[in-house]
Amino acid sequence: MAKNVAEKQDGEIAVYDTDLLSAGTGLEDATSADYAIPFLRVIQAMSPQLKKSDGKYIEGAQQGMLYNTVTNELFDGEEGVLVIPCSYSKQWIEWVPRTQGGGFVSADHDASILEKCTRNDKKEYIMESGNEIKETAQYFSLIVNDEAEPEQVLLSFTSSQLGFSRRWNSMLRTARVKNAEGNSVLAPMFSYIYRLKTVEQSNDLGSWYGVTAEREKPTPIELARLSLDFMKAAKGGTVVVRQEGAADDVASDEEVPF
Repeated sequence: MAKNVAEKQDGEIAVYDTDLLSAGTGLEDATSADYAIPFLRVIQAMSPQLKKSDGKYIEGAQQGMLYNTVTNELFDGEEGVLVIPCSYSKQWIEWVPRTQGGGFVSADHDASILEKCTRNDKKEYIMESGNEIKETAQYFSLIVNDEAEPEQVLLSFTSSQLGFSRRWNSMLRTARVKNAEGNSVLAPMFSYIYRLKTVEQSNDLGSWYGVTAEREKPTPIELARLSLDFMKAAKGGTVVVRQEGAADDVASDEEVPF
C-alpha cells in the first residue's frame, strides 16, 4: 500500500476518552459527493503505475496485477482477490478521445446513443462531435479478506472485457440459495464470494491481461447483510461514481490490441 495514502496498520484500535470524542469526527459536513469510490483495475504493460517518472507510479507494481485506485493497494493477478459483487449496471459513457486531450464528458446516455454514432476502423463508437461512447459494465463490489474490513470498490469493464462481463453475469444468474422454507430460489448476486484473477490474452496484434472469475464460497450472513446495504445504496444512487477517475480505462483500452 502506498505510504502517502494510508498509515501502516498494527491491528490495534486506540482508546479515546469522552473529551476527545465530544466534537465528532470533523466530517459531519461531508456528503457522498465528497468521497470517491475506488476502482479495481488491471495493470497493463504501458500503465502509468509502472513508470517511476509518473505521478501514478506504485512501488512493486507489475503488469497483470490488480490495484485499488484510491489506496494503491496491489493484488497479485495469479493469486487473485476475493470480491462480493453487490450491484450491476450498464452505462454508455461519453469520453473525449485521448488524441484530443481525453477526459470524461457524460454518463447520462442510454443504449440508443449508439444509433447516432458511427464505428471507426477500431470498432469504436464515435459521436458526431468526435467524442467516443464506451459501453461499460459496472459492478459495485466488496473486497473481502480475513485481515481487513470489507472495502467498497467499483469494477468497470469495456471493449474486449465485455465478453468476460457477459460470462460472469451468466454465472451470477444461475446461482441459487435456499429460502426460509427450504426451497431453492435464484440467489442475490452477493450470495457468493468470487475470486478474480488476471490472465494473459493475445491476438495477432499483441497481448494484454484480462480478468477471470471463479466462484469461491458462499457469502457469510454478516457479509451478506453488508452487501445488501451496499446494493441498496448503489441502486438508490447514493454511491457517487467520479467518472473522471475512470480515465485509466481509456488509457488501458489503447494499450490493448483489439
